[in-house]
Amino acid sequence: MERPEIGVLGAGAFGTALAITLAQAGRGVSLWSRDGAQAARMRETGENAARLPGIDLPPRLIPTAEVAEAAAAPILLLAVPTQSLRGLAETHAEALAGRTLVACCKGVELGTGLLPTQVLEQAIPGARTAVLTGPSFAVDIAQGKPTALTLATAHTGGEALQTTLATPDLRLYLTEDALGAQLGGALKNVIAIAAGVVLGAGFGESARAALMTRGFAEIQRLAESRGA
Repeated sequence: MERPEIGVLGAGAFGTALAITLAQAGRGVSLWSRDGAQAARMRETGENAARLPGIDLPPRLIPTAEVAEAAAAPILLLAVPTQSLRGLAETHAEALAGRTLVACCKGVELGTGLLPTQVLEQAIPGARTAVLTGPSFAVDIAQGKPTALTLATAHTGGEALQTTLATPDLRLYLTEDALGAQLGGALKNVIAIAAGVVLGAGFGESARAALMTRGFAEIQRLAESRGA
């Protein structure tokens, strides 16, 4: 197999969608699934029917069940849940070492309170990390609908990484504030749940608007206190 330009570890909806848009833009992409049967079905049928039914996988996207094949790429997108990230990184630390590791997940690790890039840097000392985050739906990305995300990294080489991962349909905004980007992605879920509670309680749109506005202010204050 030809060495891929980008490896995507995690064949859920978001990981598959990222792999599709990158491959459609001409990148050589390897998509790893921990489920060997799923990887085989994707190769045979040309789609990830379990996650994105009806959307074709481009020819330059190669599904695999071997981490080493995907991790042969210099840039790895880790599209696994935050609570699974440490296990993946520790289990395959040797294969992931020396690569640029882009966390494609939101949240805080239970028990440690660490953010995704912090988990990676703890599991793989010296790792070059970044995070890809922002408002998006996997099916929109896979279908080529315009989407904008934030690419955040505190390491050098962010501009080159931005160029490699951007596609005609996926615009990436670069920032050095990886801490702020990750805290925003995690904390907004708290406000989203509260907004649902407000609607469920019948308090109306004005109350929801107030909660979102004040919630955003609280997110900013908390993030700044953490160094964002």
